[in-house]
Amino acid sequence: MESYSHDTGSFTGKGGVEIFFQKWLVDKARAVLIIAHGLGEHSGRYGNLLNSIAGKKISVFAIDHRGHGKSDGKRGHVDSFMDYVYDLKLFIEFIKEENRGLPIILLGHSMGGVIAARYSMTYPDDVSLIVMSSPGLAPAFKVPEWKKSLASFFSSRIGSISFPNGLSAEGISHDKEVVSAYENDPMIHDRVSARWTVEFIRATEECMANAKSIRKPLLLLHGKSDSIADYKATEEFYNSVSSVNKKLYLYEGLYHETMNETAEEREKVLRDITGWIIKNLEGTPKAAEKKQPAAKTKPAAKKAAPKAKPAAKKAAAKAKPAAKKAAPKAKPAAKKAAPKAKPAAKKAAPKAKASVKKTAVKKPAVKKAAPKTSPAAKKTAKKKPAKK
Repeated sequence: MESYSHDTGSFTGKGGVEIFFQKWLVDKARAVLIIAHGLGEHSGRYGNLLNSIAGKKISVFAIDHRGHGKSDGKRGHVDSFMDYVYDLKLFIEFIKEENRGLPIILLGHSMGGVIAARYSMTYPDDVSLIVMSSPGLAPAFKVPEWKKSLASFFSSRIGSISFPNGLSAEGISHDKEVVSAYENDPMIHDRVSARWTVEFIRATEECMANAKSIRKPLLLLHGKSDSIADYKATEEFYNSVSSVNKKLYLYEGLYHETMNETAEEREKVLRDITGWIIKNLEGTPKAAEKKQPAAKTKPAAKKAAPKAKPAAKKAAAKAKPAAKKAAPKAKPAAKKAAPKAKPAAKKAAPKAKASVKKTAVKKPAVKKAAPKTSPAAKKTAKKKPAKK
């Protein structure tokens, strides 16, 4: 992957959980692609996709969801499915700061497809294009009612209690090498907690019930022989979304990971994905440029403020006194700089970077800084998370 400049790092997600990320950057990028991976896997399994879009002037970013890969958190557990969404929101705020005005493409696979859908429903203005690969909107197998009842019972009592997810590695691809690599990958796990089970089922139901709220250009792809996620639920979702620009690819005979199928089959899938993305990026940069002036004015500042303030309030009471000392100098400057938000942002950036550097150890403080700026992500890149 000679066309990419690769780097890794981490940031503090919701509740102080350290989230690992990777980025593959290109010079003069025309767009940004963000990957949300599936259940039990991690961000390092998307080499085929990276190779497919190499040379297309698209930078790629990906995180390991909490409880996955190199990120902290109990394996396969969340207190709320929206924790995945909030972590992704923090990450995308970093990316937007580093890539001002560029279109953002959100690609989610399997569980990541559900995350992408929930994110697009919650923050519709953050993304330009949405791609959902074999989204786990419904299982392709019958889940016994007693299992659902048991998960529900423990969810409110011992939510973190975990058990095997019951998914077979054989169902991900016809390529034996892909299956073998999956089975021998130390960062892949097969655990889910009782709380995760209840939260995931609720999230899929919300996605199906609110599909019509999605209006952005959308690409859906699914293998019709997927034994893990039901392709019929993907069809139903596709028919329900309000997007005028939408496309559905259903592949006869393909398994769950269509991008990791046998060479000939995956090449077709990757051409479909890359072709759709490139086609729909036409004109998107111009649209972003038209909106860019608004980002320099007061309205954009007002819009960003509500997101930053709650985070600041939750961060820690210790930060407040420091803010009071700085207030006499900062307030007049803020009033004068309000009409020109962009210069103010540039001046503030060095301070934010220093602050995040210190807060790399103090998680609550990083939580405060995380939504503001990408330097947080950059600085923490020096910190290599322990392999789990």
